[in-house]
Amino acid sequence: MTEPTEDLVRASAEKALGETVVAANFVALNSNHLYRLETASGARYSLRVPRLRPTALSPFWQYMQDTFGLRYGSQLLSVDPILRAIDEDGLLEAPCPIAATTVGDRPAYIFTWVEGTSWEPDEFPDSGEVHERLGEYVARLHLRTHDKYGTLTEQAFDPVEFVARTNANLRHTISRFWTHRPDIGAWFERHATAMDPDVFTGHLAPIMPDISGNQFVYRDGTPAGVVDLDSYVVGPRELELAVVETCLTRPEDFRRGYESVLPLPRFEEFRAYCRFWMLVCEGGGDPDVDEFLTCRTYFA
Repeated sequence: MTEPTEDLVRASAEKALGETVVAANFVALNSNHLYRLETASGARYSLRVPRLRPTALSPFWQYMQDTFGLRYGSQLLSVDPILRAIDEDGLLEAPCPIAATTVGDRPAYIFTWVEGTSWEPDEFPDSGEVHERLGEYVARLHLRTHDKYGTLTEQAFDPVEFVARTNANLRHTISRFWTHRPDIGAWFERHATAMDPDVFTGHLAPIMPDISGNQFVYRDGTPAGVVDLDSYVVGPRELELAVVETCLTRPEDFRRGYESVLPLPRFEEFRAYCRFWMLVCEGGGDPDVDEFLTCRTYFA
């Protein structure tokens, strides 16, 4: 999708908000075209226009649909459960939904604006306070356990299905995008198909499978808000922990924050499998499989 014009964004926002929008500034391009709105009364909002068509998803979003049942393009209508959890924990702010609208022929969603400094790298800022707060935030969400997994609003899948559903998606993604790398297909058949599904059956909770430093904003040297709610689902906490490990610069501070709430699990049981999923669904270029699976291995 090409970037919507500022005039089109402003007109759509004014119709949804019922007031004059004096500025509609493009902020970032990620899973959405993200705009910062300001109204004549001085109120500030974010407007998000999904980039992808539901019929042409990226490998990551196809995985989220195949494995968790998450519907790209409409998932932002169903974030109330994670907003309630974040509000109850009181550690971070989160954008609250205000209105749904359209920009051209695309759905669009207006949220409150969370003030803070954005951060571009996947790695979190090199700050002990950032990492300790992050660890506590993640762990407090992991306290909210579920018997089944799926979206925030509908947990339809038995935990023993997780590996089988993930493997079915991985096999399809490898056949579409990785035929030039037979070693990746070989790793899948040798290791992923032998993964013990019981590793992921014990602790289902709200998770962000693409968690990284740029999903948050920061104030006064600490995380102030989580601003990307698109990919929250209920799933195995091990998946989120394996991803966040690759983004840490102060792992012991993260551990301190996390273990003030919950003990960390043993990473060696799930790390390689989850890292392989990252490579297949989010990786690009010509990665070295062994290096990808073993870099930044901070936890036992």
